[in-house]
Amino acid sequence: MTLTGRRSGQRPLRYAVVGEQHPAQAFHWQLLLLAALLLIMIAPRTIAARQAEDLDATVQYLITYVKESDVTFERNFSSYNGIDAAAHINKKYQYFKDEIDTPEEFIELCATASLMTRKPYLVITKQGKQQPSSEWLNTELAAYRLRNEYTAP
Repeated sequence: MTLTGRRSGQRPLRYAVVGEQHPAQAFHWQLLLLAALLLIMIAPRTIAARQAEDLDATVQYLITYVKESDVTFERNFSSYNGIDAAAHINKKYQYFKDEIDTPEEFIELCATASLMTRKPYLVITKQGKQQPSSEWLNTELAAYRLRNEYTAP
């Protein structure tokens, strides 16, 4: 025992009896609490930022898919190659970007139909098969998600 009436390495009697914590332990708990609060405050923003990054990456993939495709796009009775169609879709995406929260909304707003005439965009394969561009892109979106192990919200 030392002069304080306790063995070396033991807490003083006043800490043990009253249930108080040693100042160093209280400081660790305060740091832990502060870290938990910061995590609670920052995590939703980080998740939202990641979702925005994933959205943009997915949209850019779909635009590139259109650009590199070997199909003809029909828009308002005119035919376009993949490069021209991708440029048009990207222009619409830049305009509507703040209103788009999902890849499906991107397809709906930017790659489904003319906003002026409401005429649906069509994709025509080399074999002459026609299908709405929205179906074509949604099929590719599903394949993209499978390849990237993504599950829709």
